[in-house]
Amino acid sequence: MTDDAGVVSLGQDGVISKWTRNNQSHWQWAKLLDAGKEDSICFAYQRDRIAVAFPRVGVKVWIWIKGTWQPQRSILRQNVTSIRFVEDGEALIGGTSDGVLWYCEVPNGTLRAYAFLKSKVLHLDVNSSGTYALVSQSGGRAHLVGIQQMDHKGKIEQVYTANGDSGGENKQGAGAVFAHGCRLVLFGTMDSNMLVWDKAKGEILCGYDHDGEQVQAVAVSGRNSCDKGSNVHIVTGTKSGLLSWWKPFSTE
Repeated sequence: MTDDAGVVSLGQDGVISKWTRNNQSHWQWAKLLDAGKEDSICFAYQRDRIAVAFPRVGVKVWIWIKGTWQPQRSILRQNVTSIRFVEDGEALIGGTSDGVLWYCEVPNGTLRAYAFLKSKVLHLDVNSSGTYALVSQSGGRAHLVGIQQMDHKGKIEQVYTANGDSGGENKQGAGAVFAHGCRLVLFGTMDSNMLVWDKAKGEILCGYDHDGEQVQAVAVSGRNSCDKGSNVHIVTGTKSGLLSWWKPFSTE
């Protein structure tokens, strides 16, 4: 949620929930909407907008209007595996099982293919200014793609290849994410070290050692261009349930 005010989740039953903390640091649960009983793959949330991807019917979209979540026109793109809102919620980007990166304005835009990346898209992340997407794929690769091109085509600007512990889809764990003012990329593991990359150069700078544990989740806050030092937080989670809080790698 905005300003890390809470957590929004999609359950296996299709219910989208919101968890927020009150002044006593107790978590409160609230139901936002029921997306349906079909098998959902992933979802995206931004303030007054929710999108949920389904393998057969495409992406369903809801907008908060006059106190209720109103369904909008669906995006009829099947086999979507990851979605993210961009342009302050005015559009969606998505990836598919056959490696297509697409873009569509919400709620009445034209579906456009931005890039053809050949292998299954596992995860998407977008930088704070909405100009770049990190596209994680099966096979231990992630692409940095420019997504604000005048010709409505994505431009591949960097490739990050992890040849260590991340070769298989089941071993790949967490998808690539931006960190430290979007100057760094966290992606892949080698000898149980989560790799830290220079975004522009595509070079490995260091690794966060997890002592034999397999990383499967990463959370980053303070990713705006002006955030640094104490405003930046990196938390990783392993398959066995270990949570680790990391001091960001200095780029200065």
